[in-house]
Amino acid sequence: MLLLGLSTTLIYAQQTVSGTVTEPNGPLPGANILVKGTTNGTTSDFDGKYTLDNVAPDAILIFSYVGFIAREIPVNGQTTIDALLQEDAAALDEVVIVGYGSQSKRDVTGAISQIKSEDINQVVTANPTAALQGKLAGVQVETAGGAPGSPANVFVRGVSSLTNSFPLYVVDGTITDNINYLNSKDIVNLQVLKDATSAAIYGSRAANGVIIVTTNRGKQNASPTVNIDVRSGVNTQSKRLDLLNGPEYIAFLNQRRINDGQPGDIADPGINTDFQDLTINMGTIQDFGFNISGGGENSKYFFSANYYDEEGLLISEEFNRKNARLNSEFKLGQLKIQESFGFSENRFTRNNAFGNQGGTVPIIRPFAPENDGGFEAISDPVFGIGGTNKFANAQLVNDQNIERNFLGNINISYEIIEGLTAKLNFGTEYTSFYRNTFQPTFFQSNIDSEVNANPLNDLTEVRGERYATNVEPTLNYKKSIGDHNFDLLAGGARQDITTNTLAIYAEGLPSNNITNIAQFTDNIINSGGGRFDNKLFSVFGRVNYNYKQKYLLTAIVRRDETSLFADGFNTGTFPSFSAGWVVSDENFFNQEGLFNYLKVRAGYGELGSQNVDPFSNQSVVEPNSPITVGGAAGQIPGFAITSLVDPTLSFETSTTINFGIDTSLLNNALKLSLDYFNRDNEDVIQAVAIPDSNGSVNPVFQNASSINNKGFEFEAAYNYDTGGDLTFNVGFNISAIDNELTDSPNPIVGPSYNEEGLRANRFEVGQPLGFFFGFRTDGIYNSQAEIDNDPFLANDPDRRALLQPGDFRRVDINNDGIINDEDQTYLGDPTPDFAYGINLSVNYKNWDLGAFFNGVQGNEIYNVTKFFGYFFLDDNKLGIVRDAYTPENPNTNLPRVTTQDTAGNQLPSDFFVEDGSFFRLKTLEIGYNLTDLIGKKWVSNARAFVNVQNLFTITNYSGYDPEIGSNNSGLGTNRGFFGFTPLTSADSVFDRGLDVRAQPRPRTFTFGLQMSF
Repeated sequence: MLLLGLSTTLIYAQQTVSGTVTEPNGPLPGANILVKGTTNGTTSDFDGKYTLDNVAPDAILIFSYVGFIAREIPVNGQTTIDALLQEDAAALDEVVIVGYGSQSKRDVTGAISQIKSEDINQVVTANPTAALQGKLAGVQVETAGGAPGSPANVFVRGVSSLTNSFPLYVVDGTITDNINYLNSKDIVNLQVLKDATSAAIYGSRAANGVIIVTTNRGKQNASPTVNIDVRSGVNTQSKRLDLLNGPEYIAFLNQRRINDGQPGDIADPGINTDFQDLTINMGTIQDFGFNISGGGENSKYFFSANYYDEEGLLISEEFNRKNARLNSEFKLGQLKIQESFGFSENRFTRNNAFGNQGGTVPIIRPFAPENDGGFEAISDPVFGIGGTNKFANAQLVNDQNIERNFLGNINISYEIIEGLTAKLNFGTEYTSFYRNTFQPTFFQSNIDSEVNANPLNDLTEVRGERYATNVEPTLNYKKSIGDHNFDLLAGGARQDITTNTLAIYAEGLPSNNITNIAQFTDNIINSGGGRFDNKLFSVFGRVNYNYKQKYLLTAIVRRDETSLFADGFNTGTFPSFSAGWVVSDENFFNQEGLFNYLKVRAGYGELGSQNVDPFSNQSVVEPNSPITVGGAAGQIPGFAITSLVDPTLSFETSTTINFGIDTSLLNNALKLSLDYFNRDNEDVIQAVAIPDSNGSVNPVFQNASSINNKGFEFEAAYNYDTGGDLTFNVGFNISAIDNELTDSPNPIVGPSYNEEGLRANRFEVGQPLGFFFGFRTDGIYNSQAEIDNDPFLANDPDRRALLQPGDFRRVDINNDGIINDEDQTYLGDPTPDFAYGINLSVNYKNWDLGAFFNGVQGNEIYNVTKFFGYFFLDDNKLGIVRDAYTPENPNTNLPRVTTQDTAGNQLPSDFFVEDGSFFRLKTLEIGYNLTDLIGKKWVSNARAFVNVQNLFTITNYSGYDPEIGSNNSGLGTNRGFFGFTPLTSADSVFDRGLDVRAQPRPRTFTFGLQMSF
């Protein structure tokens, strides 16, 4: 009875405490209130109010919020406790993540840009990289059309290599090649190290820039909080191309025959199928996720799960991703352990038929049930054309892809003595991919029978895995002696990467229902595979020094040794130096004037690049090289070296000079940053052509070229917050880059874009990378008299004899009166003169609005779609051919249509080059806070919103979308086994700006609900 009485007294001694948490300008929503020494806690609502049950009369409450000084208030039996939190000046001095540590932004002397979670989550996308587009100065993001989950090319301060210009990614301390697999809702912030002085700590991996990603770890002294994010929406078509209908297409064929001297007597079959309408449809988006976070005095944790499913605009195209993440942090005295584990699975299908040449002709039926497979292609030779049925092939070919990724990291640190901390960082990444492409038996036509009939079904299976580990021990010492502040770092790193791939190609499986090789190994026609290993061992050091936080100095050096190059050429040392001066701390500076803060900085550094495949420094032996000896019958098996190498192949080097200014004005409401940089990439690895007499037709990789990128970057952010109902933020960034190939042993041409091997991209000394090369035209010849009197043909009777009215009038560039290859010239540059972004965020009472605009100016696009839609023998045609030259329509600038093309009208020319500039409302989001309407204590926050992406685009480009990237299909540049290219690979340089019917970008409408408990 005595024990029962004591227990009853303790139970009834618990009480409820309520109150309001404020800061000097008003209520503080989302503040954490925790009973010290327990996990009992809550958060303040939108008005700063809170209620906390089961509080002992002698308890102590801890009030905390990021950016404010935490307060501990004894309860002392009170039931109402109000807490005023003051700003923490040290916390408000923004911290940025740098390699192997962090720095106050005030102390940073390099060029670093940052984006936070709220800016990333505003974009609904399967690929978080795409959310960076236009958000950061100097970071250009190109997405290849609107395919869901498609990869994005990221260029930090321009294209800097001819092998791979992608940046290095570091996720919670683990090095990886991309972040396509991440759940963007897990990201807290993302920082881009743009210059050598900030990225040199990563040495030979950093020449293309470094992107550091930090995911959520929860909060200390915070009660468990559950956040739910639910989004659902639709993808809709934002633009259609003007294509010919059935009768118009027959008229086109007849006119083309007449132009070629044949009778225009093709009869209209009476079929009029709109394959564009059948192929492009509305798609749905589902994005559901939740996370749980919290923490105690010496720990914090974060767990999340997310499901994303998107149907593309194109038939047979879908993307599905599942994510899970567990992060935690624990402190045990001087020991701190941080863990980060993330898993993702991507399943997707691709419509690979869409970008293959032109659109399907409208004079065939959408379905042909009498044929094997249920479709047809052109079957009557009277039309004089062939071509494939892309609508059919997209549905017949089953292309299933699965990618799984596990990224883990454990970081252990121990403070040996005050200021001296030893760390051991261990990161691992495991990626597996599987592709199953099955093509059943089908018959569509005897014309172009190799592609329109498949009597034997065929299967391609590709399996692979990539396993990477990195181990990084470091020692960090921070010490202040009077006004002298030191931050010293020394460490090492070892990275091991192993890749295994196996592929098979089989034909004639017993049934179209058998879509894997199973036990039918006798049907395997071809196989391939390989194992690749590479290792990197590094040591590095960094010194950060400042005097009174006014005079700043940073010095970094890293030495790398790689297995990708031969001994004697496999080590490189990469130093950098930078300095800064906080001018506003000088006595002569008036901080009460227009400028409140001013820092100038400058730096010089060297970085490296080892972007080559394993064994690039070793000759390749072909095992199937039989020989015949003397006059003996038959052949003798043998081996032969079929690929030569340069054994002196070594690191590319990048040297950067950077000057920057950071300042704030108007009581720190307006912050500005300006950078100028000049980067020279030397010893750039290039595939150099060699004479056939060497015994190989394959080019040899050599350190043979040089590239220069220079430009400026400007970022501005204005924050309006006077404590009233209205607050808003406006951000603006702009960057301009001038890119040039400064040295090369020979010009390089880009990939071919048609069956005849036409090429538009070119790499030549003194010109921007991948510029467009061909003939300039001055309209067309509208009459024979114009041909006879053309001064450009004064000395060229042979060409004059080939021309007819309606052919292009080519410009004689060298003024020799002859039109030949020497008159081909620069036609345009796929790199924009400048790119920009505008970000707007407005809050009024319970309403919020976010809008993001982005654009580029001064780049050109080579419209290959226009080539297929005008000159190609097969496939449907663009509506512009209605105004093509005929004797009855001579007053036009559009050339005649012909299959013979003796004048070479289809050769690369400025007819296909268009202005790629655009201005786009990328994202518009409007939300409303529902917390007060719900009125439940257990709901700490609730918000509903509507989001629209790609609402409008202002552009003069005639294709589906001016943002076409460089991952076009149909270029005939397949790599890997049997044309398989994993998502992690992309030809990011050589085909930039070529639009081979890039997929249309959808206009997306999304509705969402976010709640916290």
